[in-house]
Amino acid sequence: MDTREKLLCVGIDLCSDYSQVSIYSYGAKEPASVDFAGAENKYRVPTTVSKMLGKDEWFAGDEAIGSMKIGEAVAVKDILKKAADKNPVRVDDIAVMPIELLSVYFDYLLKTAKNAANTEEIGAVCVTLEDFNISVLNVAVKAMEKLGIGRDRLTFASHDESFVYYALSQKQELWNNDVFLFDYGRGGLTARRLYIGNERGVRIAMIHTDGFTEEVPFELCENSISTEYLDNRLRDIAVKLLERKSVSTVYLTGEAFREDLNLPGFIKYICDRRRVFAGNNLYCKGACYQAIELAGGAGPDVMLACPQRITTGIEMKISDRGRDKILRMVKPGINWFEAECEFDFIVDGTEELEIFLSPLDSREKQLVRVPLTDFPKRPRKATRITVSFSFTSDSRCHMMVKDRGFGEFYASSGRVINEELLL
Repeated sequence: MDTREKLLCVGIDLCSDYSQVSIYSYGAKEPASVDFAGAENKYRVPTTVSKMLGKDEWFAGDEAIGSMKIGEAVAVKDILKKAADKNPVRVDDIAVMPIELLSVYFDYLLKTAKNAANTEEIGAVCVTLEDFNISVLNVAVKAMEKLGIGRDRLTFASHDESFVYYALSQKQELWNNDVFLFDYGRGGLTARRLYIGNERGVRIAMIHTDGFTEEVPFELCENSISTEYLDNRLRDIAVKLLERKSVSTVYLTGEAFREDLNLPGFIKYICDRRRVFAGNNLYCKGACYQAIELAGGAGPDVMLACPQRITTGIEMKISDRGRDKILRMVKPGINWFEAECEFDFIVDGTEELEIFLSPLDSREKQLVRVPLTDFPKRPRKATRITVSFSFTSDSRCHMMVKDRGFGEFYASSGRVINEELLL
């Protein structure tokens, strides 16, 4: 029996108010949304936890809301905001760290996923977030680690990335040309255009985003009197974005695009010679496709250059057995939160490092010289250094060079060189 049959891939769309889960077991045709039995919205579950009064007992999702309503527990909402703040939270007169709150919530989601798949083995998890906040990401990593999900089985993505993964995992006829996503939620309308470019023979998936919150606020879809106006405005926006473009597919997602909302003009226009799909699980399933790739499955046969993906490679000039070479240290197309890395080198007489920044959209490389003159003077090949890179966004990189000395011959000076790279 193929051991992959026992492994479960999980996609989690982690949002501030409601979250969703999708699962994929080896051999299935595509990811499936998890049905939260008894949940008000079936596939969506409140991003809320609660603690039983006077007891170390926790609930999550609709169970948390229910326990609060009957007065048996105190609920904690805005978990992601509290994770971003990183401060202890007072719950039932005790201080609880955001890691604990998010761990309770993740535990509930993962147990529900395993029950739905009838398995105890999780192969990989991808969490997608609308707000790709580094504070939240760091808390989420630690919360998952408490549940036994290490970084080798865990990855994170923005909604942009999950949209790309979902779209490119469909039949090629659905993304031969441009793909549009209209996301109309409580935060307003966002339109994303996915298109495939070509740079030096490499196919690159790119996204252009437009916001229309002021033009069509969410309140318009809640007022029946405004329906005709909303229909006209949405059609105007669609015409502005889609006109004179070759568009294969249009996706609709978000609370505003509910079944009972009558938008005849908008729907008629976007359906003209285009495939149109509506649903609220696109990001969640896109995250599941990313989990499948992490578990060893195939991913999109393109390089991603959408937001949160690094579009500038980082290289360094080195000498290998007397021959000059260019070592690629950070490759473009990777999510910046996954791009942290380090390398060890022996310094052979040089007094500086030559770092090259190589943008995807240019043949010109930017040279950055990093002097090593702050390190102690030693004979050639008697200094070992560690060069590491960490990121706080897709365009800001922190480079650190540490003096490691040379074994028993030369102790490390403890000196560190820091360099900020703007990509």
